Amino acid sequence: MMLVFIFLSYIFGIFSIFLLKDRKYQQNIALGASGIALLGSTDIFVNFEKTVVDFSEIVSVFSSSSIFAYSFGLDGLSTSFLFLSCLLIFLCILFIWDELKFKEYAINLLLIGLFLALIFTVEDLLLFYVFFEAILIPMYLVIGIWGSRERKIRAVYLFFFYTLWGSLLTLVGILYIYSQTGSLNFEYLSSYPFTLTEQLFLWAAFFFIICFKNSNVSCTYLVTGSSR
Repeated sequence: MMLVFIFLSYIFGIFSIFLLKDRKYQQNIALGASGIALLGSTDIFVNFEKTVVDFSEIVSVFSSSSIFAYSFGLDGLSTSFLFLSCLLIFLCILFIWDELKFKEYAINLLLIGLFLALIFTVEDLLLFYVFFEAILIPMYLVIGIWGSRERKIRAVYLFFFYTLWGSLLTLVGILYIYSQTGSLNFEYLSSYPFTLTEQLFLWAAFFFIICFKNSNVSCTYLVTGSSR
């Protein structure tokens, strides 16, 4: 499956760069891993059947216990986001080519790429929340270490804590969904008959975190600026 191909390319890149000491090899691996992920996402984007309503490219992960059973898949919107994310990570690797601390920078960028790929493909709402918050860690490091202005430390703390606390309402919404449906699978939830009041509350819970995170990213960028 092409999704597994993308996940593994990022994971391979992260561990390989971490273990390698030669800068040239680190650069080649980072560019290769991000390039492979970009090729995979491009193939999915070009060949995606736009008339299909259901999820496609389904990848299921099971354990010996039925409690841990998760699926990854793509719809029309997530296909576009996956392609754009892989493209941006590839361009970022090229942009930091001459960076002094290339190894650390590249690992963080590939982590961001991996988390973005997981966010846009996971079909479990709780895992979506976990990956959505986990991406704060590499972003925190990128802004805190490579931001250009003196206020970058203050900015990164504000970005991290405001976004983390701002997502609590979303977590409440997720717990409410599970209490009502007994499932957090997107395909099942898409057909569940929520009342209009429930839909409005859940929309507000998820819309709040998106607005909060986007506003913090914008403010952080204004404070830190570009390092080039």
